[in-house]
Amino acid sequence: MGDPIFEVVHLSLAYPGYRGQPAAPILHDVSFSMERGRALTLVGPSGSGKSTLLRCLNRLVEPTSGMVRFDGRDVRSFDPRDLRRQAALVMQTPVLFEGTVRDNLRVRPVDAPGDFAEARLRATLEEVGLEASLLDRDGATLSGGEKQRVTIARALLRDPPALLLDEPTSALDPPNALLVAETISRLRAARDLSIVAVTHQPDLIRRLGGGLLYLVKGRVQAFEPIDGAADVADPRLQGFLAGEPIPGTSSRT
Repeated sequence: MGDPIFEVVHLSLAYPGYRGQPAAPILHDVSFSMERGRALTLVGPSGSGKSTLLRCLNRLVEPTSGMVRFDGRDVRSFDPRDLRRQAALVMQTPVLFEGTVRDNLRVRPVDAPGDFAEARLRATLEEVGLEASLLDRDGATLSGGEKQRVTIARALLRDPPALLLDEPTSALDPPNALLVAETISRLRAARDLSIVAVTHQPDLIRRLGGGLLYLVKGRVQAFEPIDGAADVADPRLQGFLAGEPIPGTSSRT
């Protein structure tokens, strides 16, 4: 295996109980390693801990025990803002702020580094398949697919080596979901991005390739490379990639 960008070592997480109730276990002894420039997709039934695990990778959620390393370093050694710039999260529902697309692309902490010149904004919009003329559009007037691609462009402006995608197409209609999936796949190859995605869309999984990690009730059930359904040994994953839903699957995790 090549140089890992993410390493998760015996990670467990339990939320404290309410008013004396026992702690609620979410993740149990999860370990995996992901090579730089590759993709990893997290799949499993609803409530299996996929989105929680994704958020542990950039410290939006802190595990109870175990360790996450990013680029060879314990994530706890990073300034959280710097870590979240380098491992940028794109959420299920695109969030745009009041104002134009240009205003939205330039939203950032005051001291954040990066090139936000007009030419860079135009080039980055075009990189995600949007016309540069959209810069002057009110963000509220965009379609769901356009909004999602703007949020991806906003993350790319800070040149992250890794993208974390939490159900990036599930809130979109099929044509827009396909456009966003194509955009993500193209960007991964063009920028040599490392991508960790939570998704229930077999088409996006096949486009990304890489690894497939199957969680059930916070435990790893399978961790396999994917270059096609025939290469996957686990029969549940074979069925999923063939279009069969994993039992209990929905858009929430």
